[in-house]
Amino acid sequence: MKKIFVLLTTLLLLVGQFTYAQNKTENTILSKDKKPFYLETGINASLPVHIQMYRSHRLALGINARAGKIISRKLELGIRFDYDYRFIRKGSRILTPESTLTERALHSNFSLFSIKPNIQFNLNSNYFLGVETGLGYALSDEDSKIGLGFVSEYASDQQFGLCSGLYFGKSFDIGSNKDKISLSLNFTQFLALGHAENSLGLRINYLFLK
Repeated sequence: MKKIFVLLTTLLLLVGQFTYAQNKTENTILSKDKKPFYLETGINASLPVHIQMYRSHRLALGINARAGKIISRKLELGIRFDYDYRFIRKGSRILTPESTLTERALHSNFSLFSIKPNIQFNLNSNYFLGVETGLGYALSDEDSKIGLGFVSEYASDQQFGLCSGLYFGKSFDIGSNKDKISLSLNFTQFLALGHAENSLGLRINYLFLK
């Protein structure tokens, strides 16, 4: 009887140790595969697709940074900071001494800053789809007080607006350490006073996993 008790106790200890080790290994693998937080940053390039902005401006170049939190393998929450600098059309700055401030701003480069909380859905094969919306702030090189006020539908001092975006992309593993780089197509807009100025662009980001 004592031998059977010792045998059963030893067996239970071995099973318990094996189960603990297996769970620990699975948790370690899961923690390596699913980082709860990460940071990504990269560059932006876009063109205006709204007819009024397209008449006066062309390419925008900028940078972005996003902090993300993994909720599940399919869902992430994050917040993104964007900065874009948009250039006027080549040869479009034809002004006279009588040109108004609005006309001068229409033919000047401008900067757009935005901060946007977002939700991202991770699809199969490293594809992802995201939606984001937040606050945007515009600064004209001609006059910092005018913002995007050169657009006829906006007020003359329109600097603040609602910035939103929809993006779709794919992430790639790079190198032996499986560093991740993502490439995405982005449709964004600046909305104020019921009018939206839209742009379409590309974003290339590097993911820093913690």
